[in-house]
Amino acid sequence: MHVAHNLQDHLRASSTNTSPVNMNSFRTLLFICGPGTVSNAMVAAIESDFPWLSVKTVSDLRLALKEFDHPVQLVLVESGMASQLDDYWPEFTKIHTAARLAFLSGDDAEMVGPEHLGSVDPQIVRGLLGLNTNLDVFLSVLRLVLKGGTYFPPAGNRPEKRGWPEPQEPHNLSQYVPPEPARPAQSSIDKLTKREKEILVRIAMGNQNKIIAAALGLSEHTVKIHIHNIITKLGMHNRTEVVALYFEQKSREAASHARSTDNNEGDPPVKADD
Repeated sequence: MHVAHNLQDHLRASSTNTSPVNMNSFRTLLFICGPGTVSNAMVAAIESDFPWLSVKTVSDLRLALKEFDHPVQLVLVESGMASQLDDYWPEFTKIHTAARLAFLSGDDAEMVGPEHLGSVDPQIVRGLLGLNTNLDVFLSVLRLVLKGGTYFPPAGNRPEKRGWPEPQEPHNLSQYVPPEPARPAQSSIDKLTKREKEILVRIAMGNQNKIIAAALGLSEHTVKIHIHNIITKLGMHNRTEVVALYFEQKSREAASHARSTDNNEGDPPVKADD
């Protein structure tokens, strides 16, 4: 699996991350997959990058029908086990009420579509994460899904070709967002031009380049240039990381606005001058 590449280097680079995390903010990331699918080194890499996550693994959905030490935030089901969902998902959601669902694939061709879910609503699926990818990309996609975004592989198996709902930006950006170290100032989205921000929003909504081009009256070539500039300006490596940063900043803005609103509601009324 490509995810396993550079795991030790990644762990060494992350070993200085000692940010304190409140025990009440811990969440569980639950893998439902066959033995050996998720290595101990990969678990360590995830928990290093997401210190509020406790990674658990079970071999089938039936074994997940129990309470864990921390609430389940996301469950990643191996795509070959999708057929189990119809039998166990209703009971699972009664126990883990806040859990989101995504699929885990070890092969780009090993895709799962709505037809495999039985009575499970496809709208609850947040995406599909491939194990045959670079570790940094996998972690960036994971961050995006944890933030409430959606992700499906962009080439060959796009959601519209499999009958999935069109990816959407989360409506509730003030939802639970785990604590993270602040991003470097140079990664701020504020440095983008108006046009680049417009394109970034559409990237975050899952739009393909041709859809963005048609919506904004641009050529696909121009859109590609803008995306390249966005990635470069933000100091990211790919559009997946850019989308993760976008949702992160939007979440912080929503949280800041909520705190500001709460503070204003507590202020005494100001009497107008006569």
